[in-house]
Amino acid sequence: MPISHSVNGFSQAVEVLEDGQILVRVGVPAVAVGGEPGGFEPDPRVERAVPAGFDLPVRLGSSLSPDLDAYTRATRVLQWVERSLALDTSSIGDQDAISVLRRGGGRCSGLANATVALLRAAGFEARTVSGLLVSDDRVVPHRWLECLLPGAGWVPTDPTIGFWVVTSRHLTFADTVTRLPVVEVVSAPGVEPSYPVIDGVPIRPDVGSELVCRVINPCGGRLLAILRSEAGVELRTMIEEEGRFSGLLPGRWRLEVRRNAEVVMRQTLDLGSGAHHSIAVRIDDEDCS
Repeated sequence: MPISHSVNGFSQAVEVLEDGQILVRVGVPAVAVGGEPGGFEPDPRVERAVPAGFDLPVRLGSSLSPDLDAYTRATRVLQWVERSLALDTSSIGDQDAISVLRRGGGRCSGLANATVALLRAAGFEARTVSGLLVSDDRVVPHRWLECLLPGAGWVPTDPTIGFWVVTSRHLTFADTVTRLPVVEVVSAPGVEPSYPVIDGVPIRPDVGSELVCRVINPCGGRLLAILRSEAGVELRTMIEEEGRFSGLLPGRWRLEVRRNAEVVMRQTLDLGSGAHHSIAVRIDDEDCS
């Protein structure tokens, strides 16, 4: 059975239907890692131990200076994995962390195991996640991981696709899937969030952009602000004196402000990582009666 699961950047809801079929809804919020603090607690079931005889590679260890913030330290571990370990789907060797590091690669399970061991050795709590990867015509067993980041909670990342990135095609199960279920895509996943790219690899940023809309509205009344990204993400907030969007991914967004069914403003914005934008919306009504 797939399981209901929610962390910072991934949510999965599971519903058993009357005919016994399982309906799974997966969402990948388009927010920065630090843009949606989860309030998640450490998982007492997670094994914290580093494998016996396991040490951080010298070059990686020297790059993790204590003055770096947790997100940057953990991201450097993920970058080391991407540059030093290769995905080998045909690997028949052991997939434990030490074996994968010795060979320089492994299957998705091996990369996840090695990354978790490296993160733990660097002082983080991390755990592997088992499940399926769903394409349009088949499913395959897959494994990725989650790391506990201060202020953000558990954050998922798949070493085979990017840093702090998973997709709406990841299905989470309680344990390794040994018998493939029949999966039908009822509603195809939408366009995945558009992430910044570093050295050709997508990365979900830690600090998002913020947009504040202030209204000068002599006649009063509440307004609706709608913000859309080029990737198709849509966010909404009601405005009285002020409306705020936080944790936005960098990129181009289109803002629309409505009063009832009337569009009173449209504007295109290019938001940079960590940038703060403030927009004044002035509504000039000739007659407020």
